[in-house]
Amino acid sequence: MNTTDYNEKSFRLKYVGARFEGTRLPVEVLSDLPAFRDLLIAFAKDGWRELNSNRQRVPKHFDKSLSFDLVAIEPGCAIPKINWNRGVAQTRLPGFVDQLEEIVDASFEKIISLIDNAGHDRFPQSMSSEYIRALNKFGSSLSADERIEFQNTKGEDGNVVYLDWFRRKKLITKIQETYQTRLEGVGILLGCVTDNESNFGYVLIHTEKYGEIKITLNGERIVSEFDGNINSDVQFDLQIELDNNDRYINTIDAFDVVLIDAQIESKLIACQKRIACIGNLKDEWLNGDGKEISPQVVSAAQQFLLKRPSLCGSYKIYPTEYGDILFEFEQRAWDFSIEFKANGFVEMYGVEINGDKEMQVMSFNELNERFMSEFDRRVGR
Repeated sequence: MNTTDYNEKSFRLKYVGARFEGTRLPVEVLSDLPAFRDLLIAFAKDGWRELNSNRQRVPKHFDKSLSFDLVAIEPGCAIPKINWNRGVAQTRLPGFVDQLEEIVDASFEKIISLIDNAGHDRFPQSMSSEYIRALNKFGSSLSADERIEFQNTKGEDGNVVYLDWFRRKKLITKIQETYQTRLEGVGILLGCVTDNESNFGYVLIHTEKYGEIKITLNGERIVSEFDGNINSDVQFDLQIELDNNDRYINTIDAFDVVLIDAQIESKLIACQKRIACIGNLKDEWLNGDGKEISPQVVSAAQQFLLKRPSLCGSYKIYPTEYGDILFEFEQRAWDFSIEFKANGFVEMYGVEINGDKEMQVMSFNELNERFMSEFDRRVGR
C-alpha cells in the first residue's frame, strides 16, 4: 500500500454510489469530513508522542494547528477535496510546521493501512476511545452499495483503498479500547493488603515489562504465604488487561502466583548470568566460525527462564556456532533440547533416555503461548 499524490497536502475522498452521481454530496454525509479530521488527528497525536518521547503531552494548540478546509467538490461521483491549512499550523505552532507536515502524511498512511487491513480481516488488538469515536462517525451514512474511495492510494490487492459499510462494521465491532493477554514471568513483591470482612486482598508485584501490577488473592493465603516477604521474587501466570498503548489496566485472572524459594532463585540467577555471558560473544568466537549471539536471541532465552524458573536447576545452556542459544536438560525420563534460533524461531525436540522413542523437531515462530503449552504438556512446569 502506498499513497502517491497530495502535493498540496490534499486528501480526496471519492463517494461512489447512485446518490452521489452528478457531483452531488447529500448533506447527511457532510459529518464524515470532521470525523475524518478527528481520526487523522488521533493518529497525529500518537505520531507526535513517538517523535517527541521526552514530552508527556502534545502541545497546547496541537488540535487547532491541524486545520482542514473543504476547498472543492470535484466531479466523478462526488469527490470532496480537503486541504491541510499550513498557515494555521504556522500561526498556532510556529517552528513545528515541517514536523507537523510529516506527521500528517504518516497519519494518513496509517488510516489507509487500517482500512485496507480491515478488508483482509486484520485488525489492531485495541484502539483508544478517541479512535473509536471517530470511526463510529466516519461513513455512518453509507448504504451497503456505497463506498468512500481514498484517491491516489493503492491497497494490498493493487486497487484503490476504500471504506464501505462492511469494512466499517468490521472495524467498529472488532476493535475495542482494551484487550487481554497472558503474562507469565517473575516479579518482585512490593506489598500485600487483606480485607478481613471479605477474606480477600491483593498483592502488588513489580514487573519488568508493565511496572506495578495488582493481583487479587484469598486473604488467608496472602497472610500465610506472602506476608513478611517484601522484595522477594514471585513467579506468576496471569490473564491481564492492557490498553491500546500496551499499558497495564487490570488483572483478570491469576492462574498461578507463588513465591520463589532461595534455592530456585539462586539457580535462576546462575542461568541468567550464563546467558548474559553468552550474549557477550562476538563474531568468530569459535576459532573464527562462531556467529555473534544477537540481543533478540538473548532476550528470548532470558524470558524463557522467567516462565519456568523451577526448572533452572536442570538446564545446561550453550551457544551454537550459528548464533543460537541451546538449552539441554533431562525431565520425565527424556533428554530435551530447546533452541532459540537467530532467525527468531524456537525449536524443541527430545529423545527417551532409556527407550527408543524420539520427539520430532517442533518449530515455533516465537516464544509464544503455543510453545509454552506444548512445553508444559511434554516437560511439565
